[in-house]
Amino acid sequence: MFEAKLQPEADFNNKVYDIFYEIAKKAHEDVQKETELPYLLDRTKLAKYVFNISVQSLDAHILRRKDFPKVHVGGRTLYPKDLVINWIRDHVEVSDQTAPERNFGVI
Repeated sequence: MFEAKLQPEADFNNKVYDIFYEIAKKAHEDVQKETELPYLLDRTKLAKYVFNISVQSLDAHILRRKDFPKVHVGGRTLYPKDLVINWIRDHVEVSDQTAPERNFGVI
């Protein structure tokens, strides 16, 4: 009879550590970037740093929504960073079939 045994590579633990280290490093960098942003963002910064989309897409799909948080200062419309991130968390749609009982959102 044929018997096969799977054995991890010799440096498997080091490779797993390196992967988790890179993930943690990227998450830390993302948090630092978020805290460096001003509290009120204009639409250009909002599109680039929060949504990672073009200003045109932001205008067409997000900013026209009546429930999207905004503040009018003089003739300018600005967007409070914390309220925007909370709005994103509240509007993330995840299928129960894809990820049952998971809490997704911007961290």
